[in-house]
Amino acid sequence: MSGAGPLQGLVVVELAQMLAAPLTGMLLADLGATVIKIEPPTGDATRRAGQEVNGLSSWWRLFGRNKYSVTIDLKKPKGRDLALRLIDDADVLIENMRPGKLEALGLGPAELHVRNRGLVILRVTGWGQSGPYKDRVAFGTQAEAMSGFAFGNGYPDGPPTLPTFPLADGVAGYLGAYGVMAAVWRRDRDPEKRGQVVDLSLFEALFGLLGPQATTFDQLGTVAMRQGNRSPVSVPRGIYRTRDDRWVAISCATEEIVARGFAAIGRPELIEDPRYSTRQARRERIDDVDEIMQDWIGRNDLQTVVSRFTEAQATVAPVYTIEDILQDPHFSARETVVEVDTTDIGPIKIQNVFPRFDETPGAVRWSGREVAGADNSEWLIERLKLTEEDFADLRNEGVV
Repeated sequence: MSGAGPLQGLVVVELAQMLAAPLTGMLLADLGATVIKIEPPTGDATRRAGQEVNGLSSWWRLFGRNKYSVTIDLKKPKGRDLALRLIDDADVLIENMRPGKLEALGLGPAELHVRNRGLVILRVTGWGQSGPYKDRVAFGTQAEAMSGFAFGNGYPDGPPTLPTFPLADGVAGYLGAYGVMAAVWRRDRDPEKRGQVVDLSLFEALFGLLGPQATTFDQLGTVAMRQGNRSPVSVPRGIYRTRDDRWVAISCATEEIVARGFAAIGRPELIEDPRYSTRQARRERIDDVDEIMQDWIGRNDLQTVVSRFTEAQATVAPVYTIEDILQDPHFSARETVVEVDTTDIGPIKIQNVFPRFDETPGAVRWSGREVAGADNSEWLIERLKLTEEDFADLRNEGVV
């Protein structure tokens, strides 16, 4: 069972491009699910998104991993029929078309559940399947803007700031995997084995992660403002520069850790000083607290800072680049990054599968297929019993 994963036997059909929904598919595939990704004959748009290695996006190599690639033009009746035959035997369908598009193709939940009542259908959109904004075009950027994230992110004297990576898509991808497995769990315990539709929006996925902002505004009338690296909960908390021009992250979220942090910089008496002995007092003098921390950290190199805080059992971490991560012995020991073979450029490094299961671990079996439709033969000819002649005709007609 090594590398088979706990989801071995779960069959997923993915009708999705770009990031959030394909991330859900990747997470399920990583843990052993059979994920059949249906791409248009021209290939998934993710293949051409972002930085490319040998003409293929690194995003695709990651999010397409462990999936079988089948090319089908869903707009053609014969293509739709092929997709239906694949979905008939699936446990899960993942799609991220704008509301109504799946129905327009004749692949809506009403039609699919007549053929496969146990099918769990994950629908990922920017704003959800209902509401006045449901037809608006959206990427993660729009969700990051309207969720409140961008407004509260950045420095007080700067503009609202978007993340530099697809945050909303990432959060939605993980939440989608959770939603799928919750629906599968429910189906398998339903006497009639009924599947259901899971409606997931990028906006709500990120909004749900941002903490109690609705409650604090409702009860206190407060709006979270931009604070840079500071926190209303942890003081001191921030990024500080060391003597050797490196950066270190400090976060003191409990009074015990605050005391340890002050001890680490040789100022244990500060925890008894009424100016710094409570979170509220430190918040009122946050500039002074940061100056005290920066003064000591700025007079020591990174290794000394990390050693002193570690010895004091206070929280500390250097600010890493990916180069640092690949050189760090801890991440090497845990195989946080692994190598996987490709057919075009040889071995590449890629994130491992998380979380880790001790009995049925997942594994990176292959990166995103280098050629769209690489698995057409297995899934369309062998599994759907098409003849070579039928397949050739479909290819000539642009169906596959």
